[in-house]
Amino acid sequence: MMTAEENVLRIKVAKLEKQTELMQNLCTTQKFYAYYFSKLSEFPSNKACFDHVNDLYYELFGEFRYSDYASFRVQLSKYNNKPK
Repeated sequence: MMTAEENVLRIKVAKLEKQTELMQNLCTTQKFYAYYFSKLSEFPSNKACFDHVNDLYYELFGEFRYSDYASFRVQLSKYNNKPK
């Protein structure tokens, strides 16, 4: 049987694992865009999805990836038009 302390530690470890996975999903520009596109269907608008993902980034890294939705759109457009 698991003690209360073990249960608390198990919950903390699970939370840290989820946080680490999110950080890995947002750590690069390409991954940020991929995560954004994977979440679009869960939000009523593109901006709402962006705000959510950018806020997640802030919670994890202590700074926003993009200053606002307009700057995100400009950078996304440049990224999409970049020769591959």
